[in-house]
Amino acid sequence: MNLRSGTVVGSFILPVEHRPAFETGARLLFKRWTALALAVENQWGGQNSAEKAEQLVLDVLNWFYTTKEPYADILEEDLDDALLQDFNVEAEDNSPQEVARALVTLHQECLRGDFSTVTRLQAQAQSGVAQSKKQVVDRDGTVMGEGDEDSSSDEDDDME
Repeated sequence: MNLRSGTVVGSFILPVEHRPAFETGARLLFKRWTALALAVENQWGGQNSAEKAEQLVLDVLNWFYTTKEPYADILEEDLDDALLQDFNVEAEDNSPQEVARALVTLHQECLRGDFSTVTRLQAQAQSGVAQSKKQVVDRDGTVMGEGDEDSSSDEDDDME
């Protein structure tokens, strides 16, 4: 709906043709989320941790498609609750907030037809920058082991 001031209201619905790019970017952001990756890898949500993580991604995508106006603070609460309920993880690193803000920004960019963040995330994923370290962490948070996933690379990785 257009207001007299020229402001468009209710334009937060992502066009169907932009959804594949948004979904790709969202999945890449979830894949980079250390707290969730550790929870899945160490099965903190039980043997079906990977399925729970996939359901979280689907729930978040659906939230964007059904929410009239997505706000990062609401999404942050949902992500925080999902970590706690599904994986028994209490994120004290503000990562749910960072992920929520990144997802809302990605959504806004995709609404405008700007897919530069998706392209950047894809390039980082292909080059291995997004997954440079591997940690094995016990349920109580104790780091059990650590190392490079690609031990043949001696380069310093730039993580944002």
